[in-house]
Amino acid sequence: MNKMIGLSLLTIGCLVSTVSLANQLSSDFLKKEIELAHTQYLNGSPESGLYALQALARMLESDGSSASLGPNNLSFTYLRIGLLHEQAGSQAKAQAYFEKALSAYNGEDIEIAHLKEAVSKLDEKRS
Repeated sequence: MNKMIGLSLLTIGCLVSTVSLANQLSSDFLKKEIELAHTQYLNGSPESGLYALQALARMLESDGSSASLGPNNLSFTYLRIGLLHEQAGSQAKAQAYFEKALSAYNGEDIEIAHLKEAVSKLDEKRS
């Protein structure tokens, strides 16, 4: 019985350590995910862009070290999700993501129009 409990505790310990390692995303992995999501946003269908950006947003939200790749990746991701919702005619969803973009933005206070303009310029450089 003690061996069974010991084995169970060892198994649980291994699972917990694996999960915590999985929660720490490497910067190389995040860079690739940002690139993939951005490519889907610029060149894919609106649906694939939305799916990729939402997956990226979840990763950036859960990973505290993502700021090392740039202070506003999460803000720009939210903004791009909002732009896709806006293009689809979902104004309420777009507005919710624009507000999240402003909240996540690191820097001086900025209006959504200026943030849209900045992201648009970044996207033009990539396309």
